[in-house]
Amino acid sequence: MKRWLVYCLVGLFFGVADWYYLNALAHFSWGGLGDSILVVPIIIALNYGIWLVPVVPVTLFEARSSSRIWNAVAAGILTWSAAMIGYYSFYAVLLSLGMLPHLESLNMFGRQGPDFWKEWWIVFRRVVLNQFFEWIIVAIVGGGIVGGITHRTYRVWANRSQ
Repeated sequence: MKRWLVYCLVGLFFGVADWYYLNALAHFSWGGLGDSILVVPIIIALNYGIWLVPVVPVTLFEARSSSRIWNAVAAGILTWSAAMIGYYSFYAVLLSLGMLPHLESLNMFGRQGPDFWKEWWIVFRRVVLNQFFEWIIVAIVGGGIVGGITHRTYRVWANRSQ
């Protein structure tokens, strides 16, 4: 039971850390590569590939701990789902504190006009909720696939080593 809590905490922590990673990636100086067409696939790979960082070690640990593939699948789903919860919860906090670019006026603790809560809810629903519900599906499907592939790969490798 403890390891499932750890998987959840890994995901939550990663979801928040990804905000800082994406900020660093956005402000990274590419030097001479910045004008190259290669920078686009590199940025895409770095942006999406980073999501393997929390799920591969978790599912590998689960593959070593359990011979059941479904445990590794569930660990991948739990980790990526918790990461989405962490990511979008942090997104909601930043929105609520007026810390998102061009949305500073939606600070809950700042001056509020008569339509503040209506505007805030529209942005929250569009930017946080809608995106969360889109990406949680990716987390469930992708986390399960990565968990299954990691488990199967580990089992093949472990059988060859014997």
